[in-house]
Amino acid sequence: MPKFLIIIIIVLVVLIANGFRMRAKSASHHFECPQCDTHFQVPFAKYMFTAHSMDGKCSVKCPNCGRSNFLPPMPGTQ
Repeated sequence: MPKFLIIIIIVLVVLIANGFRMRAKSASHHFECPQCDTHFQVPFAKYMFTAHSMDGKCSVKCPNCGRSNFLPPMPGTQ
């Protein structure tokens, strides 16, 4: 089996595993807007393609007031 085919298979397995991990995280993470105190959850597609910081914060937009900021998940939802 050619080496490039093995590399492609490994990359695909890693991408699929990461997709499952992100799906589980998006289902369990809830956020609270610091401006209007709205509790909300981000859909999987937005969570998957949003910016994430190294300390666990995500760049999300509040559906109530529209504020966009890096917010940490609410305690107990990690």
